[in-house]
Amino acid sequence: MRKFVTIVVVVAIAVFAVSLTTWTFAQARANDYMMVGVIVAEDNVALEVEMDQMGDGSMIEVSRVLAPDDSWLVVHLDDDGMPGKRIGLLAVPEGESRDLVIELDEPATTPSVIIALHADRGERGVFEFSMEKFRKSPDKPYFVGFEEVMAMVTVAEFGIPAEEGEAALEVGPDALDDGTLVVDRVVAPGDAWVVVHLEEDGMPGMRVGLERVRAGETVDVAVMLDDDAMMAERLIVALHADLGVSGEFEFDMDDKIGSPDQPYFIMGDEVAVVVER
Repeated sequence: MRKFVTIVVVVAIAVFAVSLTTWTFAQARANDYMMVGVIVAEDNVALEVEMDQMGDGSMIEVSRVLAPDDSWLVVHLDDDGMPGKRIGLLAVPEGESRDLVIELDEPATTPSVIIALHADRGERGVFEFSMEKFRKSPDKPYFVGFEEVMAMVTVAEFGIPAEEGEAALEVGPDALDDGTLVVDRVVAPGDAWVVVHLEEDGMPGMRVGLERVRAGETVDVAVMLDDDAMMAERLIVALHADLGVSGEFEFDMDDKIGSPDQPYFIMGDEVAVVVER
């Protein structure tokens, strides 16, 4: 009898340890979006897609899916590397599926989209997932370890390409002075915009300054800054083309690929500099 009790206690402790590990894992992922989803073994799941799918923006093709159970393919706009607004959804059965097409509800407004594989654990055939109610959503994304089963797909070209020397920004160490940022030298292939952003996690955030420049070289360009820039420790200065209505800045962070006044790029790198206070 004692031996049986000992075995039961050991099993109970093992179950508790597994539960504790699962709880700890969930807590570790609870910061922002990276909360625990449906954890599966690497051999039981797969998502294979072509990384470049530049077309008319009406659909996304998926080469192969291996789903542990009935699942969902979900297409999101790219929100700085994280899943943003959902624009496409397709149910997939358990097992392997090939050559799938996801029809998009609306054209992508970001250069890339994110495709994720979610479980269908609530009402079958009804997608039940909300970013705002992540924990209570039954149809969470699959994870292998700490990595979500997802892929980034390029759907549109972004940025205005320029040759080396055709586009440039030079900003000195004492660029900020009493609500003004002075750019020492600007070179632009055509009429352009000097745009100043707040720096947010290494990326351009809210726009706090704007000044138009003519094609060619311009020196000592003074950009008046909004009050929001006064306390910022870091700003990002970028050079955008003026390709829409002349003299009207037409760039929307929420519709980057539909905006005519996109930033210049040289060899894949944006023409931009970081200014520290």
